[in-house]
Amino acid sequence: MRPRFTRLSRLLAPLALLTLTACPAKTTVQGPSSVTQPPQISCPSPPGQTSPSGQPIAVTYLPTVSFGAEPVTTSCSPVSGSPFPVGSTPVTCTATDVQRRTSTCTFNVVVQQPPRISVTRFAAFGDSITWGEDGALTLTNAMRDFTGLALQALRLTGREYPTVVQQLLSARYTTQPITVGNQGVPGEKAGDSSTLSRFSAIAGSGQFDVILLMEGTNDIYGGTGGNPPGIAPAIANLRRMILDARNRNVRVFLATVPPQNPNGPRGALGYQTVPLLNAEIRLLASSEGVPLVDVSDAFGGNLTLLGPDGLHPNAEGYATMANRFFTVLRERLEVATSLTGAMPLGPTTF
Repeated sequence: MRPRFTRLSRLLAPLALLTLTACPAKTTVQGPSSVTQPPQISCPSPPGQTSPSGQPIAVTYLPTVSFGAEPVTTSCSPVSGSPFPVGSTPVTCTATDVQRRTSTCTFNVVVQQPPRISVTRFAAFGDSITWGEDGALTLTNAMRDFTGLALQALRLTGREYPTVVQQLLSARYTTQPITVGNQGVPGEKAGDSSTLSRFSAIAGSGQFDVILLMEGTNDIYGGTGGNPPGIAPAIANLRRMILDARNRNVRVFLATVPPQNPNGPRGALGYQTVPLLNAEIRLLASSEGVPLVDVSDAFGGNLTLLGPDGLHPNAEGYATMANRFFTVLRERLEVATSLTGAMPLGPTTF
């Protein structure tokens, strides 16, 4: 007699086989924990540098690296912080990852030479405003001016507009010796023959390349309204000065005169006629083809830039004048440089 479980075993055998087929054993494949791309390095675009003295200067830069199997190291030649001479110097930077894969990029460090100006010898020709009177009304018996007051002229020593112009020019053109001679004479009138003679002597001295000419403030007194009689002689002599300088190969920069404050004892006598004089000065500059330094425009109607006499600028006013002169001189006389920077080259991966 056969055992009963034999028939049952035959019935269960296919189910056991199905179970073994549906649940195979797990297989583990060994490999790297991560897969990375080769390193990529990007070179910077450093702004142009300027050497204040014309000597090599230190320049720093930092390339940017992405991807790569860490650690990734970078190196540049020349190294960041090296002294670079005036001119364009190529720099190559390389990124290397732990698998010795590399990427390189190249860019140029550009160092500009210091700014230069085409001429260096200036004379500031004018009256007490050029001389540097501060407008303080100090009573004295030393002199008597057109207001009928006995006044002593006080000078803002070291803050006269020619002095400040020289400081501004020297700060920018560091490798060139800049001089701005102060040729201001208090009380002088543009329309006087003595003024014309004095100008001619200065222009013909051979000491100056450029004359900053600002005259006429003392010529406008003699009535309000219409065209005061002093304006025409002043403009005629200013024209003669320009022609005289031109014949001597000396350049003239012609300036308008500052506004005046009617609340000051001197300004009250001339504030209405200053715009008339300045209109003629602007026409003269245009007709003679000389650069205009619009001092009146620089004031922008700000009468707080004038001293208590209402005529002479204070220290801030002289600084305003000097900045306008400096701006025009820089625009007209600075020597253009052709040295420009180069765009970084794209990265190369190995």
